[in-house]
Amino acid sequence: MPQYDFRCDSCQLRFSVNYRSYREYDAAAIACPECASLDLSRLITDVAVRRPGRDYRKMSSGEMLSVLESGDERQAREMFEQVGGAGSAQGDASLRQSDERKGGQPASGTD
Repeated sequence: MPQYDFRCDSCQLRFSVNYRSYREYDAAAIACPECASLDLSRLITDVAVRRPGRDYRKMSSGEMLSVLESGDERQAREMFEQVGGAGSAQGDASLRQSDERKGGQPASGTD
């Protein structure tokens, strides 16, 4: 829901107005709730910009290594979650089953 912030040029009151859509905002005649003045200045306050995420699954092993070597814990965690994700538990189970079929001992999972 878009929020618009204003300052009344007559009484200096700062206030916010919320609308369900941009169309509703465009059609509205906004007035100061204190003095009913239409002489308003639109304020730019908090702006949220969504940064596009990286698709770590499309990276080469060298690119993944550079993410790890960068020391950026957030990026490394993001990469592990995206690449390993929920499927990592299934992968571990598949490896254990494969080892057992070959006559090996199941992996303990504690290294």
